[in-house]
Amino acid sequence: MKDAYLNISEIAHSLKIDHKTLMQRVHDGKFPPPKKIINDRFIIWSYAVIEKWIAQQKENQEWFDDIDPDS
Repeated sequence: MKDAYLNISEIAHSLKIDHKTLMQRVHDGKFPPPKKIINDRFIIWSYAVIEKWIAQQKENQEWFDDIDPDS
């Protein structure tokens, strides 16, 4: 089965943060790194990786300050 992927806009929208904040959190190690494709011009995230990360955040109650996990 092929994995589904999400782009930066989809991730940022679902987390209610902007692109810059998302990439800063990737840089800081607070969010999984993306896969770079097409000569590093585009970035995507595996849906499975993001789903697992969200589950871990809920379990550990480590949500970002500006994100309401119940919304």
